[in-house]
Amino acid sequence: MPSLRWLGHAAVELNLQGKKIVIDPFIKNNPTAPVKLSYFDDFDLIAVTHDHYDHLGDTVEIMNKNKKALLFATWDLENYLNKEYNIPWDRMIPANVGGYVEYQGIKLALTQAIHSSEHSDPTGVIISADGITIYHAGDTGLFEGMKIIGEVFKPDYALLPIGGRFTMDPYQASIAVDMIKPKKGVIPIHYNTWDLIKVDPGDFERYVKDKGYKPIILQPGQSIEL
Repeated sequence: MPSLRWLGHAAVELNLQGKKIVIDPFIKNNPTAPVKLSYFDDFDLIAVTHDHYDHLGDTVEIMNKNKKALLFATWDLENYLNKEYNIPWDRMIPANVGGYVEYQGIKLALTQAIHSSEHSDPTGVIISADGITIYHAGDTGLFEGMKIIGEVFKPDYALLPIGGRFTMDPYQASIAVDMIKPKKGVIPIHYNTWDLIKVDPGDFERYVKDKGYKPIILQPGQSIEL
């Protein structure tokens, strides 16, 4: 059964097409993470939205231990990881913002995000399989292009940062929901990891309900069937 599990902060586990996928695996220094790095020893794919420490996270260590895991990220970020950490190109799926890339029955795409990043442009990620499309916005502010993302990819679920300060806040994220129009639900991420991004997810829940969409508030470690 396809499923999604929030691993705290922006880290998200997906089980799709018989494959285990993690997005932005920030685990060791994440005080909300419900798992340890050994949890990823049999994962198939890592998707990284950008190179900030709380998103690139433990990617290199996971890939060094789990030799089957592949990486999906921008070419520039993968080039940095190849040169700096000797991650081989045959274990990476290079891409940039654009169309779908096929990976063993799973469709992957990168989207624009409005944020900062040192070794590549920041992105969101689209993952589609089993008749389900998920949009993980990465770290981003509110931008009008979210409407295009919604129109092109038609996500069933959206994962949106709501912590404010470095990303959208709950109110801005609810505006993003109205542009993206997720068909089955929207899940807030990237909040309450530290006091700097402390918000009440109940505010987001109310804003989203008022707009006629389904908010799904998860606790770190909690899963849903997709």
